[in-house]
Parts: sequence; C-alpha cells; structure tokens
Amino acid sequence: MNINHTVARSIIGSAIFKLSAAAVSFISVPLLLNALGTNDYAIWVTMTTLVAWLNLFDFGSGYSLKNKVTEALANKNLSEIQPLIAGTIQFYLIMTVLILFCFLCSLVFVGVFKSHSSLAILIYLPIIFSFPFTLGHFIIQGLKKFNFFYGVMFLQSLSWLAIIVIFKNGYIKSSINVLAICFSMLFVFANGTIYFISLKEIKFKFKAIVNFKNFSSSKTTILLGGKFFFLQLSSLFLYSLGNVLTYNHLNLIKVAQFDTVNKIYLMGITVFNIIISVYWAEISQEKALRNKKKLLLLYNQLILLSSLFVFGCAAITLVMPNIIYIWTKHIIMINLNQLYPFLLLVSIQAFSYSGAVVLNAFEKLDVQIILSLLSAILIIPMSNLLFKHNIGLGTVPLASSILTLPTLVYLMHKSRKCIVKFNQNDI
Repeated sequence: MNINHTVARSIIGSAIFKLSAAAVSFISVPLLLNALGTNDYAIWVTMTTLVAWLNLFDFGSGYSLKNKVTEALANKNLSEIQPLIAGTIQFYLIMTVLILFCFLCSLVFVGVFKSHSSLAILIYLPIIFSFPFTLGHFIIQGLKKFNFFYGVMFLQSLSWLAIIVIFKNGYIKSSINVLAICFSMLFVFANGTIYFISLKEIKFKFKAIVNFKNFSSSKTTILLGGKFFFLQLSSLFLYSLGNVLTYNHLNLIKVAQFDTVNKIYLMGITVFNIIISVYWAEISQEKALRNKKKLLLLYNQLILLSSLFVFGCAAITLVMPNIIYIWTKHIIMINLNQLYPFLLLVSIQAFSYSGAVVLNAFEKLDVQIILSLLSAILIIPMSNLLFKHNIGLGTVPLASSILTLPTLVYLMHKSRKCIVKFNQNDI
C-alpha cells in the first residue's frame, strides 16, 4: 500500500514543521509557567484557549471553499473561482463586525473576560480585526501548499518562544499585558502572510472585493459551510472546554495539570490532523477526477495510519508522567491512571477523523451533524455528572469519549460505504 510521493512529501514536511513547533511549545510551557506563576498561568491558558472559538464565526464557509479550491486545482480552472473567493472574503468582513460585538458583550457576561478585561482587550482586539486573514488557511490548503502553511506556523511558534525567553529574563518589562500584545501581533503577522501569499498563488485581483455582486457567488458555499459550522461548533464543545470546565469544578492547580497533559495529547492529534488535511485535499481531488480506485486506496491508508497513531500514543502514555515531571521542572506531577481517559479520547478521535474526512470531502454531513450536535448538547451535563463521581483530572476527556463513540461507529461504516458505492458518473 504505497503512499503517493507528493502525499508523503506533504505529510513528512508538514509533520517536521508541526513537530518542531510542538517542541518549541514544549519548551515554552515551563518557561511561561515559571515566569507567570501557577495562578497567572492558569488565567493565561484559560483566556488564550478561547481564541479557537473565533473560528466558529466563518460558519464553516472556509471548509466548503477549500473543497472548491482543490476541485478547481484538479480541473485546472482556478480563475473561475475568483468571484467565489471575493464573495467569501466579503462574508468574513461582515463576520468580523459580529465577532467584535460578541466580544464586547463577553466583557460584561463572561467571568474570565470580566475579571481581566484589559488583558482580554489586548489579546483579542488585534486577532478579531485580522479575522479575514484566516481565510488564507483554507485557500492555501486547498492549493495543497501544506509545507508552506505549517512552515509559517512554525516560525510563529519559534518567535513566541523567543519572546517568552526575553520576557522571562527581564529584557522587556515583566508584564502579562506586554506579553499579550506580542502574542496577538504574532497571530496577525503569521495569518496575514498566509492570506496574501495564498491570494497571490491564484492571482487574485483585490478590486474584486469591492464588487458586491460577487457576494452572490458565495451564497451556495456559505450555505453548505453552515453544515461544517455545526461540526466545528460540536468539536469545540467536545474538545476545547476542558480548561474551563476543570476551572469551574476543581482548582487552579488541577487546571495547570489538565492543560499540561492536554497539550501533549493535543500535540499528537494536531500532528495527526496534518495527515487528515493532506488526505482531505487528495480525496477531494480524486472525487473531482472520479477515480474510485484511488479513493479506496486513500481510505485504507488512512485506517492504517490511524492504527499506527494509536499504538504510538499508547507507548508515549506509559512514560508520560516522567516526561511531564521533567518537562515542568518538578512543578506538575501526574499519575499514569489519570492519563487513560486522554488516551481513550485521542484514539477515538483518530479513527473518527479518518471516517469524517471522507464524508467532508463528499459533503455528506447531515447525520454527522445530528450526532455531533447531540454530543455538544450533552458534554456539559455529562461532565458535571462525572465530576460528581470524583473522576478527577480525566473527567472531561472521558465524557467526550463516551459521547463521541456513537459518532465513530457511524463514521467508520458510512465513509467506507460512501466510497464503495461511489458512482463515477456522479460528483
């Protein structure tokens, strides 16, 4: 089962950049923890974790656009999707205004923002105003320029490490607010770079942005993107609420422990998502070219890679308590038993993503959306129930695992069935 050289090069190159970025993040965490102290660090990670929620405001249109870009690339007609891209940019600009309104409301109603409003403003305002830049992620991935994308992300992480070192050693004023400014500016610069390079690759004409007739070209993509939005929403609820729920039910020490453990497993699933991103583009391309045989080969490769990933995670779990103890310079101590819910969750996620990427490329999302929304609705009450039973640090990942399991069964069945029954006369 040989993997195409282009696919392998994209996976290996992107994985090197992503693992390098993860290594930089590993180094950054204990430095930042020592510089800020446990309490300020807990506040910092709780607040910055919520940056991921801003991705909801594209309402899935970026994922839908990515499919269209890859299909246009396969059919060699990129010029025909320029009105679609212009209309999507206009939609992102509208969403920027909505995000700003929601953020201002959060300063009044969200506890962590209300208590630390100045810090929230310094972190979020630059990121909010640069929201349209995030569209570049989907265009550049649709163009299959994965090594460039992850290379820029690595440089962002490396720059962040340099700033933390400077901050820790007192070369700049020792203030969490100064750190917040640096954090947000790096976000703007990295995403702006990807945005402008991606548009340059397709020879995009910026004057098309002010032609509001192009907005109608994006309506179908935006409506389809609404389905991806529901999947994004459920994913954030299932996999990004851990810090907040642990903060609400336990204590700041447990938040620091949870965040440290979660970062390691999140690094693994993030690297695995490189594979998913590359295969999503390949599946979309072969779907456009109506190549059923290649589609089945890609699916089987994904299942094999998922299995290898799970075995790797299990091996790392056995030594993780020692890794964390050394990594955090004896500040964070974890027992092996506390890690099993995290391992269970990433294992379920890996196989779920392998099935979901097929259905996402084929844009068959309805049942997946229903299951995902049910999981999103139940994650908080399920977590609350498990917290009452004193599950401890692994409460949230265990709750997420239980709720994701039915979705996994459906995705594995439906994704293979979708390819086996693929009619080459249909797209």
